[in-house]
Amino acid sequence: MSDEALAVFNSVFDSANSFVYRCANDEHFTMSFMAGQIEHLCGRPRQDILNNAKVSFVEIMHDEDTKQALAAIDAAIEEGQPWDVAYRLSHPDGGSAWVRERGNAVYDDKGEMIFLEGLVVDASAEVELRKELEGTLQKTEADNAEILKLAENILRSVQKLSILAINAGIEAARAGKAGQGFAFLAREIKALADENGEWVNRITDQMAGRDSSARERIMQGSAQDQN
Repeated sequence: MSDEALAVFNSVFDSANSFVYRCANDEHFTMSFMAGQIEHLCGRPRQDILNNAKVSFVEIMHDEDTKQALAAIDAAIEEGQPWDVAYRLSHPDGGSAWVRERGNAVYDDKGEMIFLEGLVVDASAEVELRKELEGTLQKTEADNAEILKLAENILRSVQKLSILAINAGIEAARAGKAGQGFAFLAREIKALADENGEWVNRITDQMAGRDSSARERIMQGSAQDQN
């Protein structure tokens, strides 16, 4: 490739914090062409990686990610499909960079594979976003559990209020006129129990959208408490 064409490639992919490559389908992924933000993402200059001059591309892939990434690429090649894999590139200073690679195998007119080519982009922002989303989901699950616990406690109070209202109504009936105050109290207790019960129903109905078994768990827990 001419110096002018290489300069164009570098200009295009530098601005996107990424690089393009062409390599052999061998155990080293021997690079024959690279352009873009190679040193920023790989932690090494392009000349050190091309033709395995000082290090092969596979060697700079993070040890914890290499096996999985290579397996995904091999599977895609076997299926005649492009690949899309994420992995880390290890830097000489001990750091690393998350990248995402999209590539495919290229064949000649006879159907023989001649090289692999692809695009590698900085995926650090994507990984951080995924971590934030996972943290948010975990927090949401914890919040949901707390809400369910509160609903269970409210339901227990509702049941106690309902029993109290029934007992107060019975005692008021037995006392006749002297029990009219108890009758009013019984009605108020029943009204409070009904109001709290409706509140619990609204909570569990809303939670059911997130957890279809929410109401069932609450009711089962309350039934066990009664027993």
